[in-house]
Amino acid sequence: MINFGLLLLTVLILIVTVIFHAGLLLDFIRPSVLQIQLLGVHLTLFGIIVVVAFESSSIYGFIIGFMGLITGMFGSFREPPTAKMGDKQ
Repeated sequence: MINFGLLLLTVLILIVTVIFHAGLLLDFIRPSVLQIQLLGVHLTLFGIIVVVAFESSSIYGFIIGFMGLITGMFGSFREPPTAKMGDKQ
């Protein structure tokens, strides 16, 4: 039963992360670089907690932590929005 719950949790986090990245790429949301990195840190730490808490199901924690690392790295290499010359009026 624990494996089924962790599987559902991992799939839910994966879906939310994919929707978040799609929103970023399609420019629906504009979080700052720090906010994206903090989301990545939170996901990574949650993955570590799952690995420590459920040693027999450590693959789910690894997947969650890996998604957090990818999200944090994506935020690190994202260019901050720059102001255009016409915006300063």
